[in-house]
Formats: sequence, structure tokens, C-alpha cells
Amino acid sequence: MKTVFILKGDPFSWKAHEAFRIAVAVGMNHEVSFVFIRDGVYTLTKWSPEELGIESFEKFYEILEHVNIELIVEDASMQERGLKETDFVREVRVLSAEEISQLINESEAVYVW
Repeated sequence: MKTVFILKGDPFSWKAHEAFRIAVAVGMNHEVSFVFIRDGVYTLTKWSPEELGIESFEKFYEILEHVNIELIVEDASMQERGLKETDFVREVRVLSAEEISQLINESEAVYVW
């Protein structure tokens, strides 16, 4: 089953952690495309959440190597925030809004956070 997770909110809320947790569970048995748009792109950048009293995403990044999850960043969201692919902690695939829309249309389930 093809599934898309979309994280559009900032990484400071509970939504980012919950989206990762559920995506990992789904990614154990299904193909998951995890799309980061708007402020959600900051979740994958090289920042230190623990310095702000927020749990690190490091354990999720480690698990990604064992599940079927592809990290995708929307090009416009990345560019609007002055980010480059080298700013991310993991390898990402950069897609346009049109390509992401096509990915969503081809999926059997979509979760938006």
C-alpha cells in the first residue's frame, strides 16, 4: 500500500513527533512517502531541539534505515526559507508541488499533520 504523510507544521509541536511515530509504524509494512512542506521543512534541518527542551528526532532518523520511508521536501517551501539540500540531516528528494500532488493521487492513504 502506498501511503503519504504530509507535515506542514513547525517541528516544535507534538504533531511532528506523532507523525514520525506513525509513519515508522506504517513504513514497516508499506511504502511511505513522508512529505515536508511549509514550516515542516525545518523538522529535517540541522538544529538542536533538545536545547529548546524538545525531544530530539534522532531516534526516528536511525529507524528510517530499517523501514520503507522516503523523505521528500517541497522545492518552493525549501527555497522560500533559504534552505539547500545540504541543510538537511538526512538525504531528501526535492519535488515540486505538482509532483507531490501526483504522488498523493497515486497513494491509497494520505495523512496530514
